[in-house]
Amino acid sequence: MSELVRSLSSDTPPKYYSSFKARPHLQDAFRNIDEANNLKTYLALLKDAQTRNFVLDFGNDDAWCAVNLDQEDLALLLREPKPRCFGTRWINIWAPEQQKKLIKTITSHYGVSERLQGMMCTDPVERPSKSTAPAEPPRNDFHPRDIDRVHRARPDDVEGNALRDLTDPEEIGAAAAFRGLTFANVIDQIWHFCSVDYGPKYTCIGYNSLFVVPPLEMDNGKELPAGKRLWSWLILCDDGTVISMQENPFPGLSGPSEKELQSVLNVVRRNMQLIFAGVSQHHFASSASDSLVTIRVRPFNGGGPDQASIKQDDGPSLLFYYIFDDWVSSYALVAQREHKYGVSLNRLRQDMLSKPVVDLIHELHRLGRQLAVLKRLYQSYELIMMRILQRQRMLRDEARSNRPQWAIGQSFGENDGVDAHHSTSRSSFSFSTIPDASVGVQLNPPAVARFERLLDRIKLYCLSEIDSCLTEKENLTFLNFNLIALKDSQAVEKLTRITILLAKVTILFLPVSLMTGYFSTELRNVKGEYTINQYWVSFGVIMFLSAVLLWIFGYASDTVEGKTIYQSLSRSFFRMSRDKVSHHRNEAPGGAIHRS
Repeated sequence: MSELVRSLSSDTPPKYYSSFKARPHLQDAFRNIDEANNLKTYLALLKDAQTRNFVLDFGNDDAWCAVNLDQEDLALLLREPKPRCFGTRWINIWAPEQQKKLIKTITSHYGVSERLQGMMCTDPVERPSKSTAPAEPPRNDFHPRDIDRVHRARPDDVEGNALRDLTDPEEIGAAAAFRGLTFANVIDQIWHFCSVDYGPKYTCIGYNSLFVVPPLEMDNGKELPAGKRLWSWLILCDDGTVISMQENPFPGLSGPSEKELQSVLNVVRRNMQLIFAGVSQHHFASSASDSLVTIRVRPFNGGGPDQASIKQDDGPSLLFYYIFDDWVSSYALVAQREHKYGVSLNRLRQDMLSKPVVDLIHELHRLGRQLAVLKRLYQSYELIMMRILQRQRMLRDEARSNRPQWAIGQSFGENDGVDAHHSTSRSSFSFSTIPDASVGVQLNPPAVARFERLLDRIKLYCLSEIDSCLTEKENLTFLNFNLIALKDSQAVEKLTRITILLAKVTILFLPVSLMTGYFSTELRNVKGEYTINQYWVSFGVIMFLSAVLLWIFGYASDTVEGKTIYQSLSRSFFRMSRDKVSHHRNEAPGGAIHRS
């Protein structure tokens, strides 16, 4: 009861933060971001790699923030109820593997399971340097001493006893290799992996995000899209607290250069900066051109009718939505500005039309695999939103069915008013009317409407764009094969026509060769009986008759090959002659006057 009275009396932020006598530095750590200088300072801190976490408390009239708080600070803030001026608390954590105790303190306060806590605190997979050769995958071969070691497992080792029951060495090796598999390996290998968990006091989602840094080449291999993949946790609690965590983009000791690190942080923390700036009254996205990146989770006094629609109770739900909806990163795929799959397909089409080769199929296959990964990634977002919306319908129906019927004119007593105020101050999402068996936190209607809109937008823009690219990729694959087949067919046809032409020329001179052989034989009444004129007359007659017979045979059998070749040669000669004559005419002194 003393804590409640102190909370009610500390209805202003300075009084609230000064009430923590055990941690007096909290009063100096929190600053009002409605002041322009403080907002500028905190926005610079959000881009700093040394900033590990921040806590932002805001309501209708106030917004206060502190950075780099430790475990004891967060534990004390969570134990004390928030004042009435704060409806939302945003706790953001970067590099969770370096703040495991802090994460366990926060998640334990809201009843998160130990398994889920362990997944949140898993060390990320360290990326090897480009010069380092990739490590070989673990083999499934075991030596006899390894099998003996497995059989000597402790009695209380459940996994060891399970391995002991296996007799096949390959099964033992596979099971032992699975024991070394961590959650970080799963999310690094399966980009479309997602998590949706519920508890009596929280709703938790986990998902992968892909960030493209334009100045840098983030190559993830031939089978994966280019960019920086990061895992994110997002938790909505029943007391108006929103917890967001983002994977460390550069884990391990060997970090990138300062320029590369800053470029990556500017992109992966871009959405956080936009939301953070939108909370302050001195937000920078106020022009009409910045409407797509204008984020409002807090009403401002005198902000117009659009701000009047936002209530203080809507803050946590809207914050939960906007952290999940990184529209700027998704827009890059829709507009083909950063994910240049449409440009690559157009380039491949031009290459196919100019010179179709089999090597282009490998490029199409690579693009297809990358587009398939992107499609599954956006399908995981679709699955998360469908799960959230289904849970919201269930919670809404349960809230309606269990809502107490108040009599008209019924009033609260004095003690009831204190209890009701205490419930409101502790949670803007209180579910006293929902049974204890229900899990999950109910979103406010504005956030639900935005999730429904985001679901339609993912289907209409992202997934449809990817499907069209995949369809175009399949069409280009068939087109390339057809062009290669057509090219080969034309080459074979050309070779066949040349062969037939040579055969006809050979057949044309065959009778002449026989005639010449007849005239040159040493036979009686042949040698010396014919003159040279008779020889050439016979030569011409036989040549003419052979040509006529070949033409008649080709016309009758529809095999008049070479007709196109002769025409093309004659036309080519005529065209060359005409161009040469026109060129000389233009070079004449009166050519220019004649043209004019």
